[in-house]
Amino acid sequence: MRPRFFLAEAWRSIRANAAVSVAATVTVLIAVFVLGAFIPSYLYVQSSVDDQKNKIDVAVYIADGATTEDTAAIEERIAALKGEGTVTESNYVSKDDALAAMRERVDPALLADLTTNVFPASYDLTLSDPQDARDVAQGLVGLSGLATDIGDPETPGISYGSETADKLLRAAQFIQWAGLALISILLVASVLLIGNTIRLSIFARRREVEVMKLVGATNWFIRWPFVIEGIICGLVGAILSVALLYGVKVGVVDPWLNDAETPLSENTVSTIGFASLAAMLIAAGAVVGALGSGLTLRRFLKV
Repeated sequence: MRPRFFLAEAWRSIRANAAVSVAATVTVLIAVFVLGAFIPSYLYVQSSVDDQKNKIDVAVYIADGATTEDTAAIEERIAALKGEGTVTESNYVSKDDALAAMRERVDPALLADLTTNVFPASYDLTLSDPQDARDVAQGLVGLSGLATDIGDPETPGISYGSETADKLLRAAQFIQWAGLALISILLVASVLLIGNTIRLSIFARRREVEVMKLVGATNWFIRWPFVIEGIICGLVGAILSVALLYGVKVGVVDPWLNDAETPLSENTVSTIGFASLAAMLIAAGAVVGALGSGLTLRRFLKV
């Protein structure tokens, strides 16, 4: 293999077919820019959903008339769930603590007329996997001593926000699969676009390829200059795209996030860092350029 020869041939082809090379580079630029804008947005949404999923817990409410035996049975069932690994932590909240917490969440004037503490004691359970919330709640249903007048309809005495939690988990699963599908579509579309663009350059030199095949040149000897040409176009397009994305980030996104009081300006969720994103996009540009050239050239090597 002679890298300098192949590189010189690729550069000669780029100069001889400047319009096609520019078209291929712009194609990569657009595709990588769309991909670069989509990836952090998708990861941010995914992180936001995961952050909300981690807030799903199970509250087990204890009836005021529960006996010591009832409470012991509930604690034993919770201990069993811990042993199974579905529950990572349990926190006992007394009636007084529940009232104090409510006073912090709402206007104290709303509770000023209370003559007795109507809030039940409870166990707040932290789950290892929010997907297990329904199973954990079902596993506690029917225990004696639960405050069955409160809780979710399907699990009296136990609350995990069933309707909201189920919708959130379904949304998280949909976002995950939809995001992966869209990223895959963007990558495939990028390969096809640059492949069709570089096809013009290869078609213009098809006679040269046929002659090289007839005089005994191997497929890879013919293919390498085109692959390098695709890599160069892919790298240049990706670098320009990263520069454009950085300009949009610094000039538009960052000032908006700093000035706007929105959930986006909070640090509770995260997305990919720009340096990591830039490295990923540049590598993707090179790979897309190489694949677009290599795959497109296959039909012209059949002489």
